[in-house]
Amino acid sequence: MNYQNGERIFPYFQPILSADTGKIYAFEVLGRYSSADGKVHSLGSFFNDNTTTNDEALKVDRKIRRLAMEQFARESSGEFLFINIRLQWLINYSGQLESIPTLAWAQEFNIAPEKLVIEITEEEFNKESESYLNVLNYYKENGCRIAIDDYGKGASNLDRLALIRPDIMKINMDYIHHAEKSLHYRAYLKSLAAFAESVGIEVLYEGIENIKQLEICMDSRGKYYQGFLLSHPGPSIVDAQADLNLFSESSDDFIWTFRNNLIHTNYLRDTFETIIEKYLQEHPVNETSNMNNYFESLIRVLPQTVKRIYLCNRQGDQISHNIEKTEEEIKLLDFRNNNWAWRGYFQKALAEYETGKKSCLTDAYRDVSNKDLVITFSYLHFLDSFLFIDIKY
Repeated sequence: MNYQNGERIFPYFQPILSADTGKIYAFEVLGRYSSADGKVHSLGSFFNDNTTTNDEALKVDRKIRRLAMEQFARESSGEFLFINIRLQWLINYSGQLESIPTLAWAQEFNIAPEKLVIEITEEEFNKESESYLNVLNYYKENGCRIAIDDYGKGASNLDRLALIRPDIMKINMDYIHHAEKSLHYRAYLKSLAAFAESVGIEVLYEGIENIKQLEICMDSRGKYYQGFLLSHPGPSIVDAQADLNLFSESSDDFIWTFRNNLIHTNYLRDTFETIIEKYLQEHPVNETSNMNNYFESLIRVLPQTVKRIYLCNRQGDQISHNIEKTEEEIKLLDFRNNNWAWRGYFQKALAEYETGKKSCLTDAYRDVSNKDLVITFSYLHFLDSFLFIDIKY
């Protein structure tokens, strides 16, 4: 089919929901065409076809983009508009920035550039693409936001991210789908969101198709959500349908789960604190005590979920053996003089100690020795040291 006459192609708009408002934040422009029988089809195969030339794709895209912006100007009630643009289409404008079509149409249709999000595919950006940076910067100078699409796909790297300095990072949907069955993908999603937050980038999860994926994304932290579970693309902004109730209920469920986990964490911390203090009262300890013998006795009265206990000084140096408990025996492993100041659990313990707290409990993490899911309880006033207890979660 020949799409280039523009007679049978048109834009569709897929809603993007925002966690802070629970409402539609933006619409992404998608290309559609109607066949002779009147059915609507995606133009994805046309744009992804290797036989489609760059000029053909650009001509069709511009037709859809202009129609979308014209419709957006009529129908929008304050949302943002995500526009996909290939980096290679920008090269002709690196020396004539004032001629960029998207900004010209924004002026023609009286759309504030601040309402436009220019979405590019991160894997297209390479060393030869650095000449496009002045065009992207020109978009920013005019108020547009920049989003990187499919982050994580292909050859993602921090060099490109640092050069582009996007406002929004769209996480590749494959990661979200894989995260349903993979701990590693779930952990990676969380690390991406934490990294993005630390450098001021907002995270958008796309391709969400079921409740489990939505729960994983919410648990990973991110501001924006998109996918068939929440909304399907449609021809109208005014009549756009999004399951705001489902989104709100999932958000409430996430908060409920978070609060329950927090209650459980506080209960667990208080329980271990009570056990330790009772044991200290009944079995006084001083600097001349044989710590290995003392900890062997202590670990016998601790819950069966305890894996090990050990002692570190305020500088992070381990000053006792590891007292390890299995179902069969109690073992002593010598890790004395190892320094753990670089570990997250020690830094948390030190921070809590400085606030005057007696104890603290980490989030769950994987033990590097056997990949067990553990949490670490820290008693912060054991003589002049930190007592650490690793617990199976």
